Amino acid sequence: MRRRIGYLEGTDSKILSSFIARGYNTMTLGNGLDGHGKFLAHIDSTDKLCAVVGYLHKFLPLTDQKITPNDLLYGCRLQNIPVFIMIPKEVMAEGKKVLEDVSDFVNFVEPESALEAILVFLENK
Repeated sequence: MRRRIGYLEGTDSKILSSFIARGYNTMTLGNGLDGHGKFLAHIDSTDKLCAVVGYLHKFLPLTDQKITPNDLLYGCRLQNIPVFIMIPKEVMAEGKKVLEDVSDFVNFVEPESALEAILVFLENK
């Protein structure tokens, strides 16, 4: 059975196509605002995800929402699903600070090296 990687809207189609070509399936996830895929906070073991990937802004709720990044990633933490958050190199430090509440749990990667970082991680898991 092919392993499945969840992704949030905006993830580069080159990365997604590369996952498919390398034997992974992909599953669209949403942050509850963008109307795409299954709401990330509601993933469970039946989704059979081996990783989640998306850009930084997709993991941040609007300021008037009563949900935190930790709430959004609860299912990933509970299922021990690795999360890869793409942040451009020039703002990596600032991006990590924005998500410091979940920094013990997520992996920060540059968009250009996300595919390789995720594949290396999964091959060593």
